[in-house]
Amino acid sequence: MMSIAISRLRIPSLSTLAVVAAGAWLYAPVAAEMVQAWRTQDNASHGFLILPIAGYLVWLDRARIARAYRGGATAAGLAWAGVALVMYLGGRWMEVEFLPPLSLVLMIGAQVLYFGGWGVLRASAFPCAFLLFMVPWPDLLVEFLSFPMQLLSAKYAAMLIGLFGIPVTRAGVDLHLASYTFSVGAPCSGMKTLVALLALAALIAHLARGPRWKRTVLFACGVPAALLANVVRIVIILLIATLVSARAAEGFFHGASGMLVFVIALAGLLATGRAMGLGGVLGGAGAEKSDAATG
Repeated sequence: MMSIAISRLRIPSLSTLAVVAAGAWLYAPVAAEMVQAWRTQDNASHGFLILPIAGYLVWLDRARIARAYRGGATAAGLAWAGVALVMYLGGRWMEVEFLPPLSLVLMIGAQVLYFGGWGVLRASAFPCAFLLFMVPWPDLLVEFLSFPMQLLSAKYAAMLIGLFGIPVTRAGVDLHLASYTFSVGAPCSGMKTLVALLALAALIAHLARGPRWKRTVLFACGVPAALLANVVRIVIILLIATLVSARAAEGFFHGASGMLVFVIALAGLLATGRAMGLGGVLGGAGAEKSDAATG
């Protein structure tokens, strides 16, 4: 059955290949800029994984996508591509860095719609939308979110460390112990974990089995999970500074604890999904997810 369904997809014509090649040429500089951002920006390093994961999701659903193909071009795809092109040119002209990468994702969706039709676009909606996570967040947005997360992390870390009977005074993002002061700077705000964890939460929610509303809630839980995990990291640093030494707190653990934040947040997400009765990748029974509920 799968081979019959896949055989319905036609071999690309020369015109199709020409359109794809033109798009690749136009967006090659954008792709290079994104790779550079993934290499240099801590909160964008997960971008290297997004495209392979999206491709794997398409491969998993290849039979359903093939069945949705009806043949012929869809004119709405041209309008969609026009919007993407305007976004690309506007981003270049106004020097808004995040618009060209966003335009690239939109153009991919436009080509799927034009060459595959609405059925194929619906069947591959999540992999296409998942590509948005490879777009580096604008610096203005990162700065806008970082400071509130710094304040919240410092506030809740002070509350939690107080439960251990350790005197602490908080002044903004600075936590003062008897012989140690820790400043919750931008790198310690949890933004790096937040961006990557939202992508992972979206993937887990998509692969889970259960009602759509529960999977949406699970995805939204990525934000508090990242914040709480970062608070735990700060508390551990403060405990090490108090019980061992400030040098130990500022040493290896401080630099390597970013992975600990991610592991704690991931564990929290998985536990939340299990508690909500979601199945699939979460290991529970859950409810079978139909094609109509996928996304």
